[in-house]
Amino acid sequence: MKPESGRKRNRRLIDRLPDLPQHVWLLLALQFLMNLSTFTAMPLMAVHMADHLRLPAAIIGTVFTIHLALGRAFPVITGPLVDRFGFRNFIVAGLIGRGGGFLLFSAAADAPTVIGATILICLGTAAYESAVYGLFGRQPHHLVTRVFILNNFALNLGVVIGPALGSFLTLYDAMLPFRAAALFFLLLGIWSLRFGYLDKIYAGRSSIAGSWGGVLNDRRFLWFLATTLPWWFLFAQLFVAFPLYATQLAGNENAASAVFLANGIGGMVFVALSLIAFKWIRPRQMTALCYALLFATYCAVPAWHSLRWMLLMTFIYTIAESLILPAIETITSELAPHDKQATYFGALGLAWGLGAAMGSYAGSWMVLDVRAPYLIWGLYASIAALGFLLALAFRRAEPSFERAGQPVASAEQ
Repeated sequence: MKPESGRKRNRRLIDRLPDLPQHVWLLLALQFLMNLSTFTAMPLMAVHMADHLRLPAAIIGTVFTIHLALGRAFPVITGPLVDRFGFRNFIVAGLIGRGGGFLLFSAAADAPTVIGATILICLGTAAYESAVYGLFGRQPHHLVTRVFILNNFALNLGVVIGPALGSFLTLYDAMLPFRAAALFFLLLGIWSLRFGYLDKIYAGRSSIAGSWGGVLNDRRFLWFLATTLPWWFLFAQLFVAFPLYATQLAGNENAASAVFLANGIGGMVFVALSLIAFKWIRPRQMTALCYALLFATYCAVPAWHSLRWMLLMTFIYTIAESLILPAIETITSELAPHDKQATYFGALGLAWGLGAAMGSYAGSWMVLDVRAPYLIWGLYASIAALGFLLALAFRRAEPSFERAGQPVASAEQ
């Protein structure tokens, strides 16, 4: 039989997209609407705190540490609860919690209120994402990578539309984007009441102690989490250093929205590339390659001190983001035992939170206080190089885990 050509294989992969269950498509649509709501307000948070509330860099770093770190660390609690009690109620509560947080942020006039609003947003994020990613992780192995690539596309589509909507709303009232985001989340929470049937489709349950025991005894997974820490440090800069740096270059707040617009458009453009790339490159290899791409990009940024180059760098960064996120999520899903997916994604969220905490403080301090482009981007290039080395070390260490009784996932063989 004549071997199938690469073009036919790629076409077959795209043709099989409709094979996803209907409820997965609904969850992907919910992800788009959720991110649209988030990014109606998110690009303006750092600028609003710095320019309107006059909060110092330490407070801004604290707010984004809470948002990016605790929002990812709280799934340590909510993940096992989802695996034990089901999905629908956590989706609904998470969306409503985020709506309440953005509403409180819109009324905040001081640092304690801003921090309180951020904590409420984080609690909502943890509950919602533990449920959604737990559901995505329970898909069959041959569908998992596809689901996470499409999830990344849905999120980036929200990133494209959300900032444009937020910029439009600021023409009428600076607080309107935050109030609109709050309303969107409350409406999505009410709409998500329909997802009760998912708890019957995915009826398998795991005890809280058993779920966390599985994570803590899985040395291969813990090593993998270490390889993701540099990425979460760098990912935090999309929300902190990128918009602040762009605003400094342009001298106006609209540059912050332009950063997220470039990121969202790049994510949409590269979704097709992601579908094809994962047919040829395994997720573990993809992680190392993305770190290498980030290293090369950050080394070049200071050479051209302009907003145009900053947006081009953001676009290139998005290539790595579009590939490394599905790779990390696919590996997590493959390593997670049955009925413990939400807990494993909760542990991934803890690593995300730790890396984001360091990245948030470093990003706000470097851009607002240090203001030395070669030092700023040299630091980010060094972090990317560390990630590349850790990813290579993880791949080489996996055979030892196989010999120790923790076999490498069959999807990677």
